[in-house]
Amino acid sequence: MSQTVKGVISRSKGAATEVVDVVVPDPGPRDVIVKIQACGVCHTDLAYKEGGINDEYPFLLGHEAAGIVETIGSEVTHVEVGDFVVLNWRAVCGECRACKRGRPWYCFNTHNASKSMTLTDGTELDPGAGHRRVHREDPHPRGTVHQGQSRDRSRRRRTAGLRRHGRTRCRDEHRQRRSR
Repeated sequence: MSQTVKGVISRSKGAATEVVDVVVPDPGPRDVIVKIQACGVCHTDLAYKEGGINDEYPFLLGHEAAGIVETIGSEVTHVEVGDFVVLNWRAVCGECRACKRGRPWYCFNTHNASKSMTLTDGTELDPGAGHRRVHREDPHPRGTVHQGQSRDRSRRRRTAGLRRHGRTRCRDEHRQRRSR
C-alpha cells in the first residue's frame, strides 16, 4: 500500500522550496522502498532548482541519500529488508563504458523505479528523497551494509574511501593539467 511522506520541492525556476506531502508507491518487482536516514542537498539540486539542468517542475530535492531497506519487490536479489544502503541518484547498469571505467556517475543506462513518486494530486516527481523513497534495485551497489554489520564502521570505511578517492582523483587531474 502506498505511503505518504514529507519531501522538499521546488515548483518553478527560482521558486522558494516547500515541504509537501509526497506519495511513495508500492515497489515494482525490481524496486525497493528505503526509509531515508540521511539525505544531502548538493550543488546539483540547486542547479535543478534554478533551471540550470532541467526545466521540469515540480522537482523533489535530495538525490544523495542513505537509509534502511524497508520493502523489496518480488524480483529483488541484491539487498534484503533491514540492509543499510547508500543510494545513487538512479541505479546504474554496471555494463556501459562509463561504469566499466569506474565512473558510474556518468552511467549511460541508469534505471528509474518502475513507478514515480507523486504529489498528493498525482503530479509526478523526479526521483529525490523524502522520508522514504522508491528506488530501482542496483545490481552494482556501492554502499550496502548487511544486517549484523556495524553501520558506524561501514560509515567510517565509506568516508575514508571517499577521501582516498577524492585525493587520488584530484592528484591525477592536477597531473594531467600540468602535463598539457
